[in-house]
Amino acid sequence: MSAYWPDTDIALRFLTGDLAALAEKARGIFRGAEEGRWQLVIHPLVVAEIVYALLRLYELPKSKVVGALRELLTLPGVRVIERSAVMGALEHMGKSRLGCTDAFHVEKARATSTPVATSDADLMQTGFAELP
Repeated sequence: MSAYWPDTDIALRFLTGDLAALAEKARGIFRGAEEGRWQLVIHPLVVAEIVYALLRLYELPKSKVVGALRELLTLPGVRVIERSAVMGALEHMGKSRLGCTDAFHVEKARATSTPVATSDADLMQTGFAELP
């Protein structure tokens, strides 16, 4: 089966419907994955860019961003690199003031028993960070 790395733009068009012609193409790309014609492989960096764009450029509330990404990343035919950490990061984001990258760091710290080195108070409150 063929696989593709969808970029941030394709994912944003799919999620927002912006730029009608491109949004239709994006829907077709995700529909092809759902139908098993190919697989879409999504990297955590793309997830971080999507979060940034939806929060800052589209000014969506964090809860809507987290919900939309959960749905996108669990579609049939979508494979997420480091799925566990990405999905855990979305969970942390939804429950805290953490941003995407910090939430991802917390998930990696938890999974590897290696704390995040930081002076950030929000990160320190997770129990997975410290100031060495």
